[in-house]
Amino acid sequence: MEIPRRLIELRRAVEAADNRYRSNRGENATVTLAVWSDATAALARGIAAYAEETGMPHREVESAVRRAAGRHTPAD
Repeated sequence: MEIPRRLIELRRAVEAADNRYRSNRGENATVTLAVWSDATAALARGIAAYAEETGMPHREVESAVRRAAGRHTPAD
């Protein structure tokens, strides 16, 4: 299955924000949590839209995005 690049980038943004949140304290953590929340919401909307567009089950799309985001290409 070909996963749209925007979904892969959103998944990586969520993972990066999660990592930053875990290593921050105080105000920086609050800002990072807001970024994580926005990225997670955008990813969820994107996955739902793609699942609806393709007729694939939501969980299958979510798993495919997770797998695709784990693979880094030389351009990354």
